[in-house]
Amino acid sequence: MAGSLILNQFYEQMHSMYPQKGISFLVGEHRGTGIITPFVHDTTDGVCGNAFEIFEDSVVDIDAWINCAIDMGYEEIWLQGHSLGPSKMAYYASRDAVNLKVKGLIFISPSDMAGLVRTPDAIGLHQSMLSEAEALVLEGGSKSILSISMFDGEMLSAQTYINFFSDNSACAIFNFGQPQFGWEIVNKIKLPTLAITGTKDDGIVPVCDPHKAMKTLEMELKNSKEVKTLVYEGAEHSFDGFGQKIVEDVSFFVGLT
Repeated sequence: MAGSLILNQFYEQMHSMYPQKGISFLVGEHRGTGIITPFVHDTTDGVCGNAFEIFEDSVVDIDAWINCAIDMGYEEIWLQGHSLGPSKMAYYASRDAVNLKVKGLIFISPSDMAGLVRTPDAIGLHQSMLSEAEALVLEGGSKSILSISMFDGEMLSAQTYINFFSDNSACAIFNFGQPQFGWEIVNKIKLPTLAITGTKDDGIVPVCDPHKAMKTLEMELKNSKEVKTLVYEGAEHSFDGFGQKIVEDVSFFVGLT
């Protein structure tokens, strides 16, 4: 769609594909980029990255990239993100202050962050990490890195682990496997939304059948103007080999509105 632009946190390989459909494509980094990343900002003490990230701060970064696109002259902006990205986008879009230039959302593997650490295989590790994090915060070490890692060696600070994975975390948004956390954020979304997952997507499969998960998401997006969900047979969390298909499906959805 000529004149539209998609903001994305992932899938750099699509950078050459979207323009073929008449859609500009902007990949934006944010304060969760990398594990420990130098970043000059008053609230970060000169360092950020996933190890020190606070979920709610993602609103600032999303707004910054939207304003960047607006400054470049774009008037129709779609947000596309992968894995944790959809959680941030959903949180952003659920707020009354969402930028009116944003026309819709594209969730690539909207992962159940709360559920992934509470599966039978992960719950013991989660409880150990949460206990250590809470103890470190009480001792004044909120930015100390936990001695235990998760998700293939991902290092997190005490404050970040609590912020992302405690029972009252704002990051508990796509609660396919933990329905007790509710769907309040998703219920508030009014924008057209496309969600894509795969039958081998380990951001969802450990907690829920992906087809069932997408049906649940469709139901919970009760205030969205337009909703479509897709499950790719054989697609893993990385969606390797599915870039062209994603571009085709996203381009078609964008053209519907």
